[in-house]
Amino acid sequence: MYITLAWINVALMIIASLLFITRRIFKNLGDKKSPFALFLRRIMPLLQKIHPIIGLSFIVVSFIHGYLALGLITLHTGLLVWLTALLMGTVAIVGKGLRINQKTWLKIHRPLALLLWALFFLHYFNPWLI
Repeated sequence: MYITLAWINVALMIIASLLFITRRIFKNLGDKKSPFALFLRRIMPLLQKIHPIIGLSFIVVSFIHGYLALGLITLHTGLLVWLTALLMGTVAIVGKGLRINQKTWLKIHRPLALLLWALFFLHYFNPWLI
């Protein structure tokens, strides 16, 4: 079961990352009226709407995955992934809750996303490094 949850987490990370990826692609497109640009413009609001739900789902599912895999919470590369995701969510909630300029808290949120991916690959390839 924990292996299935692991792959669900991978899917959730990919879906959550799509918001940033589609915005970057759209921003760098030359022709904003091309069919591809119009497609991106249509899916970005959907991705923006589901992004917080996907993030929360990742935090919950990854916690269950770790508990089922190990039977306890211990220092492990998976814990680092989980704590980074929790920090990302906290930054977003605090940033929105305190009405901090979105560009300000995104400067923390986005590098944490890169760290999350780096820690994920570390966890995947060498889970017992620490």
